[in-house]
Amino acid sequence: MSGTNVDTKTRQNVEVTILGQRMLLKADEDPRHIERLASYVNRKIDEVPSGGAVASTKLAILASLNIANDYFQALDELREFKRQVAAKSRSILAELDSTIPPSSSKKTIG
Repeated sequence: MSGTNVDTKTRQNVEVTILGQRMLLKADEDPRHIERLASYVNRKIDEVPSGGAVASTKLAILASLNIANDYFQALDELREFKRQVAAKSRSILAELDSTIPPSSSKKTIG
């Protein structure tokens, strides 16, 4: 059966509860990772200020916006970190280039 692409990963069922709703998810990831994600979503939902009864749909939308904000902030921080690393690397390379004398002639062994 050469040429057949067989996925060796086993999808696992993971049960989580978000907004009081139990859900059974199928996931390739470690179940603990999925539970961690659900816990994060629940925390973000709990952070949404509500002066009273708020529809679960509205809570989910507001929490989703907060999660999207976290995501985009993390992307911005990653881009800035990469920029700083690249600038520092260029600086270090320039410093090395200025301290190591260039090889003016090649020595031949013979």
